Amino acid sequence: MSREWKALWLVSLASAASSLDVTLMFVAYPEIIDTFSDTPATQVSWVISGYNIMVAALLIPAGRLADRIGHRRVFLWAIAIFVTGSAAVGLAPNAPAMIAARCYQAFGGSSLITSGLALVMSTLGPQRRVIAVGVWSTVAGVVASLAPTLGALAIEFASWRAGFFLVAPVGVAVLARRSLIPESAADEDAELPDMVGVVMAGLSTAALVLGIVQFNEWGSDDPRVIGAFAVAVVGMAAFLVRCGRHPSPVIDLALFRSRVFASTAVVAVLVGVAFFGIFLALVQFLRGPWEYSTLEAGLLLTPLTAASSTVGYATGRIMERFGHRVVMVPAAGCIALGCLWVAVFAGAEREWAAVWFPAALLMGFGVGTAFPGVNSAIAFGVPPGQLGLAAGTVQTVIRIGGAVGVAAGVAMLGGDLDDYHLFFTVLAIVCGAAGLASLGMATHKKEN
Repeated sequence: MSREWKALWLVSLASAASSLDVTLMFVAYPEIIDTFSDTPATQVSWVISGYNIMVAALLIPAGRLADRIGHRRVFLWAIAIFVTGSAAVGLAPNAPAMIAARCYQAFGGSSLITSGLALVMSTLGPQRRVIAVGVWSTVAGVVASLAPTLGALAIEFASWRAGFFLVAPVGVAVLARRSLIPESAADEDAELPDMVGVVMAGLSTAALVLGIVQFNEWGSDDPRVIGAFAVAVVGMAAFLVRCGRHPSPVIDLALFRSRVFASTAVVAVLVGVAFFGIFLALVQFLRGPWEYSTLEAGLLLTPLTAASSTVGYATGRIMERFGHRVVMVPAAGCIALGCLWVAVFAGAEREWAAVWFPAALLMGFGVGTAFPGVNSAIAFGVPPGQLGLAAGTVQTVIRIGGAVGVAAGVAMLGGDLDDYHLFFTVLAIVCGAAGLASLGMATHKKEN
């Protein structure tokens, strides 16, 4: 195996640590709520939403910083921060401390995503970026497919805290073989983004999540809910205006002049809503209405994550040859159909063969195609010199979508089976919209 391929696999393994932690958090979430039972569940939900918001706010600065001082340097610091942050989550004595640890971990997670993806796309050269991203997504998928089972085993035989130490061996392995990772050329003239804009984006997203999470508990006419939504709308509008005027904006609105990039960004935010919402809902559904144990729930998630890990490379090759939209439209349709399958056929009785496996496989194949699709499509919509910025922008909107998806799940899901039917129907509609937006992802030369 050549040095380039070894580097690709190593970077992909390190990047997969963030995927492991994401899926592990959803498996552990019900246990965390039980541990901190004296804290409202809406507050505990910020261990997921807070991380997503921080990552979304920091992705662009992390990408710019990596462009400025070198992707390798930032990547190695990122894995160290991420691993120590995960350990701090596992040691947290209460919910506020855990939320704080997750926010610290987000500093590493945001840099890990942007610098890792930039390294992946440059490792094999511009002509093989789709293949490289396919490998990256496949490795992440394999690790993510193991996370529910490993996390459930840790919870079953130790506690949820033990699960957050699972990323430590990955960090040690990467740092031990760091000499394989090539350094990209640093651009000392690259400007850091507008930090005021970073704060505006984070606060606006946090206000939106707050309004959604507390919608049922506080009531739609509560001044706090109305105020949260008002802050979100006004803040995001002001943020976009600032991006249009600032010399070094958080998001370069000029990127959206490309139809491919604009379509990809829309698909990314919708897929983010669906993915995070699906994982939250599935774990709660298995633990709630179907009354499975944590270990059983973790095992039952394996078909979804395993399916997503098997298609990244193959669908990447198809996208490379025929363009993205011929694959992305069916991928969004698969996720939507999987959600509808649960919404229509899932009853109070356990039906894992006729209901669970078909739905999980459909969702898995769709997710495993959609994420590498949005990550690789940007290479066709922006100049090579803006790949880091474009990657950070797409990952930002995915995380914003994820925060909204989790917030919607927290607000809509109770103990009633009808709540799950409604929520999965909403997610199916979101995926249908993603499929329509995918029509704009015309990346094949015959389509342009």
